[in-house]
Amino acid sequence: MTSGLLCIGLLAFAPTARAEDAAEDGKSIVIQRRIARVVSEVLIWYEQTPAGERIAWGGLAACIPLGLCVVAERSFRLRRRSVVPNDFTARFLDRLHEGKLDGGKALDYCEMNPSPAARVALAAVRRWGRPAIELERAVALAHRWESERLRSNVGTLRRITILAPLLGLLGTLLTFDRIMTEAGASPLSWPALAEALRPSILGVGIATAALVAYDLMMVRIERLGGALDRLGAETVDAVAMTTPVSAPTFPSTPHVRIGAGPSESRRVPNSGS
Repeated sequence: MTSGLLCIGLLAFAPTARAEDAAEDGKSIVIQRRIARVVSEVLIWYEQTPAGERIAWGGLAACIPLGLCVVAERSFRLRRRSVVPNDFTARFLDRLHEGKLDGGKALDYCEMNPSPAARVALAAVRRWGRPAIELERAVALAHRWESERLRSNVGTLRRITILAPLLGLLGTLLTFDRIMTEAGASPLSWPALAEALRPSILGVGIATAALVAYDLMMVRIERLGGALDRLGAETVDAVAMTTPVSAPTFPSTPHVRIGAGPSESRRVPNSGS
């Protein structure tokens, strides 16, 4: 009886499965046709467009995915919880000020929580027991290195801001030259002028978006850099407080009375006189 019910269930499910497969096949065919149509249109445009205009449009087309990749990668890398984790900074500084961490424990704690904040604090922890000036110098170098890492690839957006309008202007000039050569003595039409302005419009649009993204990234980097600087300063203060400061020693010199000669400065006064 169990086998009979299983067969009935399979027979009931078979038409539904075939219908779903047919629908998926139909969708895939539609997608393939659209892709083929787009590819054919691109090939036709490539064959009909002069080489100079293709270079300008190709450069503009390359700026878009390049800028998007930089924005996506930097947005992921510049998250505050990955650069300055709140859990690490709060626990580390609290334990350090309370005296619960010595040099070895603080070193292990920083190495177990890898992040730019931990590496800045680690620069001071590795020099535990040294003078505060050495700690400050080490933290400053680590902060500079981490700031450079935060700014990596962001300069690409600034380059796109400069390059995209130039590529658009190049495409516009080349298109104008082609249209005027083809028109000859006849006046230019408005659609032809609009076609010539398209590269410049696209270039200015790409440059504007890249400039906005660059400014946003730099503001975020400055805020994260300030947080790293504060963490480094607090770490230096906490580590310096745990380091005993030796009292200054002065060489013993004989007491010399002002205005007395050499013989008088060595003479010991007689108490009985």
